[in-house]
Amino acid sequence: MAVYIVSLIDVVDAEGMRRYQQSYPALVEAFGGAYLARGGKVEALEGRWEHDRMVVMQFPDREAALAWYGSPEYRPFIAARQRYGRATLLLVDGVGADAVATPERS
Repeated sequence: MAVYIVSLIDVVDAEGMRRYQQSYPALVEAFGGAYLARGGKVEALEGRWEHDRMVVMQFPDREAALAWYGSPEYRPFIAARQRYGRATLLLVDGVGADAVATPERS
């Protein structure tokens, strides 16, 4: 089942963050990942949006996402991201087309 990594990012160093963003997309793809949203305009329809950026990536399964995040190749990018901004990264399971919301999945 597909999983998603949702990153909520507050930029501290805009130029550094630009360099970071340009340097790792091939690594995401190498682990089977794909970007579904990367930056762009975010509009809060309910509640408040209080971050500078949001990124949504899809991976084929939890193992692939965790392999990407824990890979030695990605480690330097984690350090760079933490230097250029503050982020919350969330790993969330996808649901199938026939999924029904239950207390465990809502």
